[in-house]
Order: sequence, then C-alpha cells, then structure tokens
Amino acid sequence: MRNSLSRRRFGLCCAGMGISALAGPPVVARATSIPELMEREPPMLETLKWAPHVHKAIQNVINVNGQYSSTYNPQHRPYVVVDWNNTAIVGDVQETLFLYMLEHFSFLMRADEFRHLIHVHAFAHPLPAPFVNMAGQPVSFPVLVDDLIEDYRALAARYGHMPHPLPRDVLAKDITLQAFRARMAFCQQAVAALHGPEAAQRWMIRLVAGQTAADVIALSRAANEWCLGASITTQTWECPAERPGKAGPVSAKVVQALRLTPEMANLFQILQEHGIDPVICTSGMEDITALFATSAEYGYNLPREHVFGARLAERKKILLSTEVARYPFPANAGKTAIIHKYFVAKRQMPPLMIFAGEDCSAHMLEAFPDSKLNCLINRKQSAPMQKFLQKAAQSASDTAPRQFYLQGRDENTGEWLPEEGSILLGETNPSLPT
Repeated sequence: MRNSLSRRRFGLCCAGMGISALAGPPVVARATSIPELMEREPPMLETLKWAPHVHKAIQNVINVNGQYSSTYNPQHRPYVVVDWNNTAIVGDVQETLFLYMLEHFSFLMRADEFRHLIHVHAFAHPLPAPFVNMAGQPVSFPVLVDDLIEDYRALAARYGHMPHPLPRDVLAKDITLQAFRARMAFCQQAVAALHGPEAAQRWMIRLVAGQTAADVIALSRAANEWCLGASITTQTWECPAERPGKAGPVSAKVVQALRLTPEMANLFQILQEHGIDPVICTSGMEDITALFATSAEYGYNLPREHVFGARLAERKKILLSTEVARYPFPANAGKTAIIHKYFVAKRQMPPLMIFAGEDCSAHMLEAFPDSKLNCLINRKQSAPMQKFLQKAAQSASDTAPRQFYLQGRDENTGEWLPEEGSILLGETNPSLPT
C-alpha cells in the first residue's frame, strides 16, 4: 500500500498520516536531451498550502532555470539552499532532542565534564529579568550551575547503570529529574537571551558528548517519533518545592512541537526533477538532520551529501564536546562560509533560491543578493532576521515578482497556511511581521 503512493498524493497523505506516510524515491535529474524533455510536460509544484504568490514565484524560477529551459547547463547545476529547522519542518530537531534527553536523562558525561560544558557562558552578575526564580528573586548563574551539578550527580548515581534512554514512567515522579529539567531549560533560555541563538544551539549540541554518533541518531529517531505523535503544547517545567536548590526553585516554559511539511517534501522532489539540487544547511547537528532529510519514511528523500549541519569531533568513535576543526559552525557567517566552500566555489554561482526559517540565516541572506528568490517562514525570529521579515511583509500584497516572500503557517496545528500571514502559537488570527 505504501509503495503505491504517487508523488501527487504524498503531500495530502503526509499531512494526515505523519511519519507513517511514505513517498517513492525521488526522480533525480540527469542531463536529458532537449527533444526528450519537450516530449513531456515539466513537473509542477503541488499547490497544497503554499501562499499563492509564493507558489507562483517559485514555479517561475524553477521553469526559467531548470533543465526544461533552453539555457540550462548540466555542468553547472543550479542549487537551492534550505534551512532545516522551522523551514523544511515545523519545529526544531535539536530542541526536540534536547527536551527528550532531559525527559529521559540521556547523558553520559562525567559530572566534571558536564560542569565545564554548562559553565561556558556563566558570569558573576545576577541574570536579568525575566530570569528570576519562582519567588521573583535574582538568580546567580554560578549558583544555578551548582544546583544543576548536584542534580546531575544524584541522577547519574541513581540511573547511570541503566540502559539509555530511561523510560519516562521510571522518571515521572522523580523530583530530582523534575528539578534538573526545569533548571536546564531555564539555563538554555538564558543563554539564548543573553548570548544569542547560535550560542544556545552550540550549548545544546555539546550535551551529546560522551555518546557515539549511532547513540545520538537513535535518540533523535526516538525523539522525533515521540514528538511527531504528540500534541503541540506549551508546558511549564518547575522545580519541586522539595528541591529548591541554592538559587531557589526556577521554572521554564517549553514548547513541544514537531511536524512534517509536505510542501517542502514536494518542493525537493520537483527541484530534483528539474535538475536543481536542494541543499540543507542548518545549525542543528548534521547527523540528526540527515536522519530526517534523507529518509523516505519522512518523505524528504534528499541525497546525504547535500545535508550540512553542525559537526562534533570524535575520539575512538565517541563524540567530544568540541567542534570539528576547520569546519565552520553553520550559523550566521559560518553558514555562508559553508555555502561558499562547497557550492559557490565549485559551481561558480550563488544559490538560485534561499528558504530560511532559522534564527541564524540573516548573514546568508545578505551575502547572496543575486539569489533570484528568498522565501522566509513567517515566525518570531532574531533581530537580524526580523528586518528581512519586515521587508518581505511590506510587499506581501504586491503581485509583481519580487525577491523576498513570506510563507505563513499555523503554529497551533503545525501546518502551513495558504497565505503570507501566520497564526502564532496561542493566537487565533494570522498576522504579518511588524
């Protein structure tokens, strides 16, 4: 039954079936003679829930630059750069893995290694509002770290001998685990607010140190399956009163959301049928992104060599908390550097199009002004990205071709909207960036 699903039906089935929907392998474009191409109709992008102006503009760029065009050169294949998190999917696979690791206490570092890692962004001054404890008192980062280490040592002593990930029912009533996950989420959000999304992403990625790549991929697969099958929710994690710590009990709101995006899965296939290469460049870990992006089960079917993400160094197949040398971290200028090194330098052309939804893609948008089209996911983003969202919003009603477009989504359902406005989480009406 699954193998009989055509490309034309995949998008509709995927939205309703989640990860159980399968698509056939993509038709990878090859150099084809003009007479052969003229004998068949060019593949068209499914309408699905694209904003109409966006859909039309993307199809036009594909038609003009793909292999059905007389100007196509197979020796210099065009390529399209796509963020993964909050772009090809709704949600963030790195954050999903982070929350899953907290829920299941899936850490293998020694306590001293853990202390060093989470203490990287510490400073002596109290954290600014809203990063206060549940009594409204200031929180000192070093004191918060002390509380985290005490939790970590206790949990490692209690569960360290057990196979990971630990079942949730084993941990559900453990007040130490409840305190630990609340403090960790609080800490991650403080790092993001004070040092930026890139610092917070690197901080989360390094938490997998001590495990093998295979361990992390297995954890990520379990986290994806769990989150794809769960409702999109905002939860408040709190330290129990019985375990206040020296900093006092803290709380953090966490969003659990992960959904497939059939519009992007269909786009990837249509691009390849037109001889245009989709390239993923994401600030998330490369291995766990590739798990998702190359999978027929999830419907994306991308070549592994076209997935670029964060890489950790290894020693004897064990992941370290340091990044691979001489490979840029794929955020901000690092994301641009990767595209230059692996694509611009070899193909002598900028990205044909850019699809951006991650917080750290502003530098890439600025670095490639000659890209024909930039499609931005309409969501709350970092200040550097916000200016591009506002630029796209200012011309959202313009039907003439333009360089910046917005694509809307409903964050409460995890589905796209056929317009440029988005319904933000907890809201009911679509809005444009202001």
